[in-house]
Amino acid sequence: MADGKEIEKTNSASVDGGQQVIPLDEEDKTAQEDQFVGATLELNDNNKNPADQPKVAFAGPGGDQSNTRTSTTSNDSQHDDAGPGLSRNRPGSVIGSRSTSSTSSRTSMRPNFIKSDVVAKTFFSYKGQNFETALQECRNQVKPDLDGKILGEWLLAEIDHWNMEKEKVVLLTENSVLVFKYNFITQTLYEFRRVMLHGIDTIAIGDFKYPDYSIMPDRQHGGVQLRWNKGSEPTFGQRWNPWCTDIPWLTFAHHPVLYNPKENETTTYNVDEFYESLLQAISKAYEEKRPGEKITVVEGPILINSYANIATIVHNDSGMGFFRDRNGISF
Repeated sequence: MADGKEIEKTNSASVDGGQQVIPLDEEDKTAQEDQFVGATLELNDNNKNPADQPKVAFAGPGGDQSNTRTSTTSNDSQHDDAGPGLSRNRPGSVIGSRSTSSTSSRTSMRPNFIKSDVVAKTFFSYKGQNFETALQECRNQVKPDLDGKILGEWLLAEIDHWNMEKEKVVLLTENSVLVFKYNFITQTLYEFRRVMLHGIDTIAIGDFKYPDYSIMPDRQHGGVQLRWNKGSEPTFGQRWNPWCTDIPWLTFAHHPVLYNPKENETTTYNVDEFYESLLQAISKAYEEKRPGEKITVVEGPILINSYANIATIVHNDSGMGFFRDRNGISF
């Protein structure tokens, strides 16, 4: 579990007692020497009530076209677009939500993939008050003077750089995204990672895609990726180390429980709800930390560099990254 020590000034991401920290600016009392060139994402909602849950308006490209489209938005509402928009005509690409601040789903869901209520209950995060218990412990790691107020809480599937799915608790605050690895069986917080919103330079949303010569089975669903690498790729050592903790991006998809028909309208497991809330939060963070700059929002396939990884197939098909009751054996 992360301890309470202050984050020391550094030029690269650091790990302290299970806590992964993305460096901050001098004004945040923790510094990052190499500043990126980002952008301000302008999101407006004229009918927004500050007392309500954050409302979001899509500020990226739209349309029912194909291929990939890249958009950058700023306070003057200027757009730099390239290529047609991402098609929404995909099976299961629209799901509802009880949240008044939600919009229709922007990422596709797995076609004909259904988790019955019996299967959903095998997830320990779905049992009793386990998720609320996890949230209470995760909230204790939030630093109000650094992170600000909590804006939203989700249970999502993270896809790491080795294409392995893992169950993660995600908190969105006014200034950061915190991602927690929590054991729902032993109710133990293993580690967490903090990424400052104004350090993110690109947000990608779309269907997951493998390289052309990959033999990996098609994922047939989409997700969201947050990047702070300024277009640079990880080193050879980072890419081929499955335990590397400083990969400069985070990739999320819907939690499997969302495929339970009873939970189709629950925002907790929906990565699109996280995406919409993130857009609004990062807009405000940029206004304060990077006024006049731009953030890039990309709609299109999200590349997963995996070619022939049998271990990944076994890991994902068996749900090893999720804490479940497996016929009396829990792990």
